[in-house]
Amino acid sequence: MSDSRTAQPDDRLRAAAFLQEALGADMDPAAIAPELDVVSTDAYAITYTIELQSSIGDAAFLIYQFKLDATGPDNRRGADVFREGLETLELATERNTPGPRIVAHAMTDDEGYMLATTPATYRLLTGATDLEEVTASTSDLLPGADTARIRSESADELLRLLKLANDQASIWFSAVRAEGRVTTGGSDIPLNQSEQALSLFLLDESSIQDLLRLLAVMVDTTKRQSTNGS
Repeated sequence: MSDSRTAQPDDRLRAAAFLQEALGADMDPAAIAPELDVVSTDAYAITYTIELQSSIGDAAFLIYQFKLDATGPDNRRGADVFREGLETLELATERNTPGPRIVAHAMTDDEGYMLATTPATYRLLTGATDLEEVTASTSDLLPGADTARIRSESADELLRLLKLANDQASIWFSAVRAEGRVTTGGSDIPLNQSEQALSLFLLDESSIQDLLRLLAVMVDTTKRQSTNGS
C-alpha cells in the first residue's frame, strides 16, 4: 500500500503543464510550478491551488493530480478514485450545486488530472454574460403583508442557520486543535476534499454576497438605532 505522496518538483511541473494546456494560456509551466500551493495529499493524489490574474480578474483554481496505479489503505486504486471524483464534479456542475466546477480533465498512462474553479469563474470561462441567475426575490413582490411575513420568516431561519454554522465552525476548530494544528495566522492546514470545496466556494465572491450584504445592513442599522436612541 502507498503512503501519502509528497509533491516533488517534477510533479508540480507536470501539474503546471496541465494547467497551461487546459486554459490555453500564454504561461510558462516552469514559472507557474513554484506558485502551486499544496492543499492536500493522500495515497492517490496531490491537490494544488493557485490564483491567477486574468482578463476576467482574479481566478482561483484547484488542480487534482492522481496516481492511477496507487493503492490506498482502503485497497482502492487511484484510477477508481479519479473516475469517482470526475463524476462527482461533473454532476455538481450539471446540477448547479454549491462547490467547485470542473473545467478540464486529462489522463496519461499513469496519471489523471482534473482542473476545477469557482462557479463565478466557470460561468465567465464558458461565456456567460450575466453572472446573476434570474430568480424571484422579495424585491419582485408588492409591499404588504407578504413581504413582512417573508422578512420575519427569513430572519428566523437565518438566525437558526447562523447559530448552526457557528456550532459547526466550533466543532471544526476543536477537531483541528485535537490534531495539534495551529489555527491562527500563518497556519498551514492540509485540506481534505470537503474542505477544499468549502474554501473554493468561499473564494467565489458571488457565493455569499447577499448574506454579507444582509449582515452589514443589520449591523449598521442596529448601530444607528442605538446611537439615535441614546
